[in-house]
Amino acid sequence: MLTVRPRNTGTDTEQGTNAPEEPSEGRRAPRGRASLREAVSAFTIRDYRILWAGVSMHALTLWMEIVARSWLVWEITEDPVAVGWVNFWRTIPVLFLAIPAGVLADRVNRKTILVVTQVGILGIYVVLLVLLLQDSLELWHAYALFAGRGAMIAFNQPGRQALIPAIVGRDLVANAVALQQFSFNGTRILAPLFTGILIVVSGFEMVFIIIILLEFGIIAAWLWMKTYPLMQRGAASMGVSGAFRDTWEGLLYVRQHVTILILLLLGLLSLMFLQPFMVLLPEIADERFASNAEWLLRIADAFNLNQNAGATLFGGMLTFMGIGSIIGPSILAYLGNVRNKGMLIVVTMALSGVVLSALGAAPWLILALVLMVLLGLLDSSQRVLTNGMLLTQTDSEFHGRIISLYLLDRGFVPIGSLVAGYMGSAYGAGWALAILGGALAVSVVIVAAIRPGFLRAG
Repeated sequence: MLTVRPRNTGTDTEQGTNAPEEPSEGRRAPRGRASLREAVSAFTIRDYRILWAGVSMHALTLWMEIVARSWLVWEITEDPVAVGWVNFWRTIPVLFLAIPAGVLADRVNRKTILVVTQVGILGIYVVLLVLLLQDSLELWHAYALFAGRGAMIAFNQPGRQALIPAIVGRDLVANAVALQQFSFNGTRILAPLFTGILIVVSGFEMVFIIIILLEFGIIAAWLWMKTYPLMQRGAASMGVSGAFRDTWEGLLYVRQHVTILILLLLGLLSLMFLQPFMVLLPEIADERFASNAEWLLRIADAFNLNQNAGATLFGGMLTFMGIGSIIGPSILAYLGNVRNKGMLIVVTMALSGVVLSALGAAPWLILALVLMVLLGLLDSSQRVLTNGMLLTQTDSEFHGRIISLYLLDRGFVPIGSLVAGYMGSAYGAGWALAILGGALAVSVVIVAAIRPGFLRAG
């Protein structure tokens, strides 16, 4: 019978060109408040600085693409269902590829995975740009190209996340994840608004030209990093049969570690009920607020942007969410290694559901912007806490597989996006947001009631 090996506290055996740095050897992340120096301690490690720069550029491309993709489809169809479908095709590959991607991340050089998948993403954006320049982009092109990007990300992210403990050591994982999330959300402040304005002024083509240039920078960052070793494997673990064995071993590992199982379940709930709100936001921005905000219309008229005031407001709402998304990780980095992370995850997720429902009913733009800040703060805090717990609660040899299972949750985003799109089409975006938020809050409370021990985890 297959059993999972107990937690290994020893050093990984080298299988690569360079041994990993161990700058955090003997360094313990203090509980309680951290000094400014401690709050950025992961930056003392060279390769983490490179990884952080690459992630920052990746985040810029992501937020620019989110605005451009959603608004491009909305402009073509003016149908939230179509926006839901493009999100479906972008994320559905994760559902089928996440587990094999995680096995690959634990068996193949992670730097190689990052470079190869990033080159694939670059190629997809180049094809999209060519179609835009030729004015021949059709809806099915968008579906196919973003599905290809989703497939690349399914392999890219497990390798990228699994590199963090190898680079900084287990004791600095929480700090490294918080700094990475800070970068990821920091770009959310200006990138969406900048993209919305850029669409109005220069069109979608300029957006994707900038994204392509950033992709070259990301590839350069991955190439600049050292190669980090994996655990040595015996002959029995290699090949196809070994891959199936690794997959089964990862699933069994989750079954034996209830905290990890609950983290994955909560991640699934967040992605099914919270993330699909992006499908409904263009309608909220365009039909509820853009047409009724007199000050925005005056600004749009002054700059001759009346036809696209909604695009600017859509990007602006995401910018306010980005402000909140910086506040959350900043607070966590300052507090240091906080206790009872499980309880904090449950509280932030339940409050996210309440805020999302309130956003659906918000009658004034100023209230909606405040709620976007709160939503960003709560969601980003939950992500930092969840990612940190997953990496610190998991043995290093399982990092790729556990991260891939966490990514597998994202395969259910398409289902939530389609449901949200159809609800928005049938009942309006406001009611759809209220229903999604209520479902998130209630389901999280139910999970906490069934497994109260999770509240004391971390």
